[in-house]
Amino acid sequence: MGITVLSLFDGISCGQIALERAGIEVDTYYASEIKKHAIETTLKHYPETVEIGDVRKVWYNDGTLYTEKGNFKVGEIDLLIGGSPCQNFSIARVSMGTKKMEGLNGDKSSLFYEYLRLKRMVAPRYFLLENVRMKKDSENELNSYMGVEGIHINSKLVSFQLRERIYWSNIKGITLPEDKKVSFQEHKDTDSEYCKLFKVKRTPSRERMWNWGKGRETSGNCTNITNAEKVGCITRKQDRCPNSGLIEFEDFCRYLTRREIEKAQTLPVGYTDNLTYGQMQDVCGDGWTVDVIAHIFKFLKRNLENEGA
Repeated sequence: MGITVLSLFDGISCGQIALERAGIEVDTYYASEIKKHAIETTLKHYPETVEIGDVRKVWYNDGTLYTEKGNFKVGEIDLLIGGSPCQNFSIARVSMGTKKMEGLNGDKSSLFYEYLRLKRMVAPRYFLLENVRMKKDSENELNSYMGVEGIHINSKLVSFQLRERIYWSNIKGITLPEDKKVSFQEHKDTDSEYCKLFKVKRTPSRERMWNWGKGRETSGNCTNITNAEKVGCITRKQDRCPNSGLIEFEDFCRYLTRREIEKAQTLPVGYTDNLTYGQMQDVCGDGWTVDVIAHIFKFLKRNLENEGA
């Protein structure tokens, strides 16, 4: 018998991939998501997913989920997961001067309260919340709300992406992943014809981004990752700064390819082939590094096995 999962801000269901990789059987997976392209991708790979719509319209009482997509007799929820939108928390955004840090008062990050509301309603056996690296006072506030200390894990331990995140969970025994020393150079696309699809269109603003390949000198420049071991954090749009970095190509530069973006997030290659490049950037940037979550879920599997012992 598998577990019952409620995933908030589900995106492209990185959680389902991670559960598979951790060897955890799922009975029913309820997914709260509103982005059309994310839902489309999830249902392509996991057609049995029960999509329940906007998290703000989800309620739980006496074993029943009440949603805009219908009501579901679910009984006990074994696992509640989610990574609430993080724009107002992000230290990276503030350091680049893009937005004043507003924490839990920001329009996007206030959705954390929806996670907290449902966590209290559902009282799941296990929970996992992910968010960005943030100011210590904000982190302490979330520690207090969640009732556990956040665990800092950088995706660089399991992939070639620098992605610092904090994970709150009552899963017992979680440790940091072993450093797999994954190098971008071992995964970088070299097929010239394929890479042409991702060449940066030369404009004054993009020339400033590339900065003649000299890297970050001002807030408007992007890192040259041509020979780098790690790329920067995958964002919702590579045509901005900060982003994952730019790569020397022909007489100018290119963005990361589709395959490189998926590999950086440790997604199966081709997982987002149903989407345009712009659409896949959006949903991958919103997503989780799957192998980090799979690492955490290996401890969940041990917890579940110990309960059954």
